[in-house]
Amino acid sequence: MTIPRILLGLVLASAALLLAASGVPEPPGAGPAPHPELPTLLVGGDGARHPGILALGWAFGAVQIAFFAACFALGLARGGRLGPIGRPLLVGLVLHEALWAGLVASYAWTAGDPEARLWGSFPLPTAWMLYALWPFPLWFAAVYLIHFDSWFLNAGDLERFRARVAELGAQRAREEREP
Repeated sequence: MTIPRILLGLVLASAALLLAASGVPEPPGAGPAPHPELPTLLVGGDGARHPGILALGWAFGAVQIAFFAACFALGLARGGRLGPIGRPLLVGLVLHEALWAGLVASYAWTAGDPEARLWGSFPLPTAWMLYALWPFPLWFAAVYLIHFDSWFLNAGDLERFRARVAELGAQRAREEREP
């Protein structure tokens, strides 16, 4: 299966999940409730108030992460193949998906629990987002930077690029001389 077909499948899956989510009715009392100790703080609810939406939200996030990785793969493929970048890209995708699943699971476990433990002064799902999920794309940047000279722009590629630039420069000079 080619990367553009994978991208199309992921876009269609995203649309199907959004359509499915729009059909899930909001249960009574699903909105935020005041915190028992801090009345100006709102509590987002509990897992029982989000029966099907939590699974759909997890699936939508998982599809979006896969879409990100597929877009990255599309830009990195050479001659329709990923080559040596395929394995680190797959490892990054699996780890990113695991972090997303951890965030959703932490929300499901702590939703509606006013006694939930804080991590670094944040509720557990927020800590997952701030300390794990947001910085994780640096994995992809690090792989790209570390292997740039060998996987992305090696000496042969650079020589072909310089030859093409020289060829275009000579062609332009000829065109400017001709009336």
